[in-house]
Amino acid sequence: MVVWNIFFATILLPLIAIALLWRRRRTPVAAWLATLLLALCVAGFSVLVAPWGWFGIPLRIGLALAFVAALAMSLRRPDDPEATPPSPVRLLVMVLIGFFFGRVAIGAIQAHSVPPGAIEAGFPLTRGAYLVLQGGSHPAANYYVHDAKQRYAVDLAKLNGAGMRARGLYPDDAKAYAIFDEAVVSPCDGTVVSAVDAFPDAARISLDTKNPAGNHVVIRCAEADLTLAQLRRGSVAVRLGATVKRGTPIGRVGNSGNSTEPHLHIHADRNGAGVPLRFDGRWLVRNSIVRK
Repeated sequence: MVVWNIFFATILLPLIAIALLWRRRRTPVAAWLATLLLALCVAGFSVLVAPWGWFGIPLRIGLALAFVAALAMSLRRPDDPEATPPSPVRLLVMVLIGFFFGRVAIGAIQAHSVPPGAIEAGFPLTRGAYLVLQGGSHPAANYYVHDAKQRYAVDLAKLNGAGMRARGLYPDDAKAYAIFDEAVVSPCDGTVVSAVDAFPDAARISLDTKNPAGNHVVIRCAEADLTLAQLRRGSVAVRLGATVKRGTPIGRVGNSGNSTEPHLHIHADRNGAGVPLRFDGRWLVRNSIVRK
């Protein structure tokens, strides 16, 4: 059911809206505008918000190009004075659906706004292309926004050669995820104030709500405490009180704690309040890609 819901919102619904625009003539104007609004908002939602690590980044680009092609085709179609306009109810439904998805898409755009007080850090992963699963300053792009301590948290996955985060849509084998067992390095100079390496890795879903960070390391930098979580059991390479430099290996990505799949979670806080992080000068938002 989860896979179907994601496929419907990410692929099927946008393609339906784009197909409607492709076929729509410019008259009647009200029908054309309603169709354009629907296609723009639904496709915009998909491109900005949908989890593209599931289906591959090339498909995301293809969907965006399909919208542009449909708009061009619609504008080229000759007018048909005898065309019967859609019913007002149908137009209203199209507009309401468009506004619903458009509101979320606008939220994802707003997530690119960098909050004041952002601190600089190095990217904690090396060698590869990485996709931001959660990130940004708006709940449309980052479900951590409502958590005071993790307000600006970032979740990261790695992309394989096909531009997907795993071999398959939602495999049960943790090793099928490209990021599993990837090396994690310290994003800053600091002191280790917590290092936990005691929890098992799940094959896919780990719902340890009592220990949500799972195996993790917390590094106290000059300005905040940085937490790197969901590490692989047996991989934590630093101990409490150790001094680390930026780039020091600290562990490997796993799937421990409260996790829906293998990924790296990182957030910064100061006295329990979330602190925004920029990685190598970049503010990362859902579906951002980092290449190392």
